[in-house]
Amino acid sequence: MKFCTHCGKEVLDDAIICPACGCSVQYEGKQKTTQATATPNYNVPTDTYSAMSIAGFVCSFFAVVVGLILSIIAFNEAKRTGSQKSQSMSKAGIIISAVELGIAAFVILIWVIVLIAAISSVGGYY
Repeated sequence: MKFCTHCGKEVLDDAIICPACGCSVQYEGKQKTTQATATPNYNVPTDTYSAMSIAGFVCSFFAVVVGLILSIIAFNEAKRTGSQKSQSMSKAGIIISAVELGIAAFVILIWVIVLIAAISSVGGYY
């Protein structure tokens, strides 16, 4: 395997053009200059947010457990592909979901303590 000298991504040995950035990857002593290397390819998307990371982030506000699961899946996928934007969006979804779950657990714990205290105080009258 060889690497693109423009973007650094790994390309197949018989590749002529890098699939990531569109630049020429042919070598004959030195790199050939072609139209693809002379002008940047603005049609190739740079680092973008994945749909899964966006869905995980949005769901973390409304469906906390679903948001947490989607964010974890999106984070693992973003690590595999190297997408920094998706990783940061997924981390935000994970953090928001974890904080909301922690708050919910604390509220439930307080509710149970109050319920037990109420039941024990009523139990003395019977």
